Amino acid sequence: MTIVTEKAKRLTPKSQTLREVFLKSGNLCAFPGCGALMMDAEGTFIGQVCHIEAAEDDGERFNVAMTNEARRQAANLMLMCYPHHQKTNDIAVYTVAKLKKMKADHESRFSHPDRAILEKLTDWTEADQPSHATNLIRLDAAVGWGHAPHELAESAIELKDYVERLRDVPVELRRFIGAVAKRAAKMEHTNAVRIGFDGIRILASDLKGAFRLGERAIGERANQLDVYGLGDLDMIDTDLGPKAAVRIRNMKSGWRLWLDLVRFCETESETMEAFTDDLNFARLDG
Repeated sequence: MTIVTEKAKRLTPKSQTLREVFLKSGNLCAFPGCGALMMDAEGTFIGQVCHIEAAEDDGERFNVAMTNEARRQAANLMLMCYPHHQKTNDIAVYTVAKLKKMKADHESRFSHPDRAILEKLTDWTEADQPSHATNLIRLDAAVGWGHAPHELAESAIELKDYVERLRDVPVELRRFIGAVAKRAAKMEHTNAVRIGFDGIRILASDLKGAFRLGERAIGERANQLDVYGLGDLDMIDTDLGPKAAVRIRNMKSGWRLWLDLVRFCETESETMEAFTDDLNFARLDG
């Protein structure tokens, strides 16, 4: 039996489809870690509507068995900035499965019905249900530990206790920790950062410039870190004398969890929000 497929023809997505894709994007590029807006302050759409499986037969990841109508459906579309749209044209790295996962992970950040139905003064941390790691095999491979299975199991137990404490922390503060860790990893080989057994320190002045936060805002976040036992306001010795620094404490064993999460996300194209927002630490398992 001969299977007849229709000739590929690019169809413009319907307005309701574009609306769905835009709302689920949260006005952000879907590429992990990218904060590029899809619509600017003037209301101009500056992002790009990208096909996971190409609309035309000379495009990336074209699927001959897909209909033209299916190609313009929301399930096959995602929003990205121009640089990341170009980056994902590398089909050897960015397969259909990888882009679908990227889209699902990104859209899940903006579609929490359990949070949406909560009343304004309800404790939102009650809605956060952590997914715990058990073997850390994927993390071990990503960061190059080379640990034995029993060592990974011990680390997973320590991590579970930490995550159970983390679930009581407001999501805004968890995001701050993730952002500080990413900044510290980026500036690791500069005098702005000190990494030791007791934690990661980064100059408050660096965070002030990088995050466009005032000294008071940084101080308030550092105080919150102290309240939850996750960090504090400390000092770094510089050529100009001691300077204020934000510290993210390591785990009791000395494990620099947050730096490892940054490297894991970079290596595995995961988002830090999967850990700070969703507490989905099961992603670290193999």
